[in-house]
Amino acid sequence: MTGGFPLHEAVTRCVAPSAPEALRLAAARGAIPLPPADRLVTLALLLADPSEAVRHASRRAWEETPAFLFAGAVEDPRLPDTVLDLVAARDPSDPGLLLRVVAHGRVGRRTLERFIGSGDETLLATMARNQRVLLAYPDVARRLAENPALHPAERSRLASLCGAAQPPPDEEAGPEDALLEDVALPEELPRSLLDEEPGAEAPPDPKNVYQLVQSLSVSEKVKLATLGNKEARRLLARDPNRVVQRAVVRSPKIREDEVLPIAQDRTVSEEILRIILDRKDWLKHYPLRLALSQNPKTPIPRALRLLETLQDQDLRSISKSRNVPAPICGGALRILARRGKV
Repeated sequence: MTGGFPLHEAVTRCVAPSAPEALRLAAARGAIPLPPADRLVTLALLLADPSEAVRHASRRAWEETPAFLFAGAVEDPRLPDTVLDLVAARDPSDPGLLLRVVAHGRVGRRTLERFIGSGDETLLATMARNQRVLLAYPDVARRLAENPALHPAERSRLASLCGAAQPPPDEEAGPEDALLEDVALPEELPRSLLDEEPGAEAPPDPKNVYQLVQSLSVSEKVKLATLGNKEARRLLARDPNRVVQRAVVRSPKIREDEVLPIAQDRTVSEEILRIILDRKDWLKHYPLRLALSQNPKTPIPRALRLLETLQDQDLRSISKSRNVPAPICGGALRILARRGKV
């Protein structure tokens, strides 16, 4: 939930699940003086605290905090998108606060989608002018442009933005747009990357194969990820280009056992995890749900829903882990308490 926000030392000390409950209660009630943004992040974290008393105090403080203090905190450019979304959901009828949220440089997709169908022309125009954020969500920009309440001038500007946001095939386009039929894989590419059951010939030097794969263009990597075998996808799964990563997880040949290491990778992008999360057939596999629930890049609401499907022993392990976000630790404890297993 902190999303790169540099937590104040006092915050870190107070929100840790291992901190005394009295200290967490004091933080929830505002007894520890903090700058507005730190106070906001502290409350957001404590809203998912394992203690009902702390959660209750946090909810009360969240609801009773004057709007002008929220507005001051939202001015901080480091505020995480998850906290911004909580602010937007707190009082959607406060126009001044909402305008600050949707204009923020780190506002996320979920928040924008809350108001994409709004009839408020000022709110829509403010969203439309946040072009740096909309470039990251071209589909959101297109949907916003379709809202009839958006001023024609803003719609025209968004249309230009949507056009500019269309990425070139070799850099950002998805595999379905990369014209793969026009891409030829190099002849020196070993058959061990293409055949599902490689022949009996001597296997090539793994180091040479890796270097060859890394030398391919993005389009060639996308085609190899789509048409290659398990070994090819393994080599490409951690490619720095997200287009290649998308091609790997969208390959029609990929299996659940290949997706698991990707779900366990704490450096993988949220976009790739969302693709995995949208595959209901994959989520039938328990190890994959377990991995996704603990990955810090998994969206918190989705991770909390996955926790409900986990076994008690795994929930206990998660509740004590220092390698998962605080809301996930708290969520695991709440489920255990509800099951009477604490």
